[in-house]
Amino acid sequence: MAVDWEAYAKGVEADIAEIKKHLAPLEAGKMKLGERQGDSPWRDVTQEAIDREKRALATYEAILVDVKTNRIKK
Repeated sequence: MAVDWEAYAKGVEADIAEIKKHLAPLEAGKMKLGERQGDSPWRDVTQEAIDREKRALATYEAILVDVKTNRIKK
């Protein structure tokens, strides 16, 4: 079965848009994330979440470049 690279690229583009949507309020300071283990105090993990989302974004963008450069033949 052949891979539909254009459809795959559209899916990756949608994933990128979703990551950017989640990242925007975190980077703007409009949303903070925290965690708590047991009875310990809440710990701000916003920057960790931003870093994780940025790594994911970079990965998806690299995948998209590869697909558009090497897989989609026009």
